[in-house]
Amino acid sequence: MSNDYDGATAGRVLVFDSSESVKFPSKFKDAMGTDRGLMVLVHKDRLIKVFPLESDEVLFLSLEIGKLSNDFLTKLSQIFKRAGLVDLLFSTGVCLRGTRCFYECYFNPSQLSSDIKELESELGVLEGVQRVVVEKVET
Repeated sequence: MSNDYDGATAGRVLVFDSSESVKFPSKFKDAMGTDRGLMVLVHKDRLIKVFPLESDEVLFLSLEIGKLSNDFLTKLSQIFKRAGLVDLLFSTGVCLRGTRCFYECYFNPSQLSSDIKELESELGVLEGVQRVVVEKVET
C-alpha cells in the first residue's frame, strides 16, 4: 500500500517469528491517536483486533456458561450497570468455542463503582454461569 493512499482502511503484512515482537507502523499508531493498544485474538474467527487505549490497565472477564437462559444477557447487563461497567473495550457477546459457551470482555478497571470481588460474586450466581475468570491483561 503506497504511503500517499488515504482511503477507508490500511493494511500491513506481519511476520510472526519466535521473537514475539511485531512491527507496528507509525502511521497506524498516529491514526489510533495513542501509544498503547489492546490486542485481542478472536479464536473462532482467527482474527486479531487492536483497540486504542488511554491506560495500560485492562482486565479480562470470562464467563463460561453451561445452559444459556433467555434472559441471560438482560441480567448480565443489569449486573454490569450496577458495577459501573458501561464502556467495555471489547466484548465477544455470547459465543461458542467448540462445544463450550462463553461471554468474554475487556475493560478498564477504573470505571468500576464496586469491588472486583463483589462483581465476581454476583456473576458467579448468575443462572447458567459455571465459571468466572477475572485477570489483568499482560503488557
